[in-house]
Amino acid sequence: GTAARSMWLVSYPADADMSTTAATAREVSGSGAPIGSALRLPIGDVIDQATDRGLLLAPAVQQAGPATYTLWNPAGPPGGRSFTGVVAASPSEIAWAPPCDPHCSVDVLNLATGRQIAVELPGASSAANAAFSPSGSLLAVQVSFYDSDDDGALAMQLDVASVATGRLTVVPGTYVSSDAMDGFGWPAGGDSLVAELTFTTKVQLTSWHPGALRLAVAVVREPQISASLIVG
Repeated sequence: GTAARSMWLVSYPADADMSTTAATAREVSGSGAPIGSALRLPIGDVIDQATDRGLLLAPAVQQAGPATYTLWNPAGPPGGRSFTGVVAASPSEIAWAPPCDPHCSVDVLNLATGRQIAVELPGASSAANAAFSPSGSLLAVQVSFYDSDDDGALAMQLDVASVATGRLTVVPGTYVSSDAMDGFGWPAGGDSLVAELTFTTKVQLTSWHPGALRLAVAVVREPQISASLIVG
């Protein structure tokens, strides 16, 4: 990040059980200078994302099933709004995958306006992960679905939703097996989505700008090399 950005540092006492111990959190500037006083987080929680409406807290120890996150304002009343199955968060937006009934969707909440939309996912698919674009106007969704034409394998695809309308667009060329989708994200400063795809004979770095009919693809390394790219 830049020197102007701040971050939250979370610490525990030595040998503490994170599920039963309250962590201490402190906001610091990009240069490391403390901002405000240290906070004592609710027991069993850590900070997932700082937002414009408080801290989005996640369980320190993940259990089976979708985790429940809490939007917590240290200066407000106890408790806060809860979200189960959070797939993406930014300072101004939260996206989560509610139970499928009968089809799956991703709900998106704008924290500034309180506006909430539902992005309907195609067919028998579900959201495995997601990421907001830097502008907050787009949400990339890693869609997981059962591929009956490929020996019952689990497949993945990237779709991009408009946060304003909920309209979903398939990112061309991203239908791959679940183990090929290594990562995806939005580089800062633009609305182009990049992804790393790993195949048996090659590894590709792809880029797609909304509206483009195809991916821009570059082979970046041989698969024997263990180093991994960071996207986003």
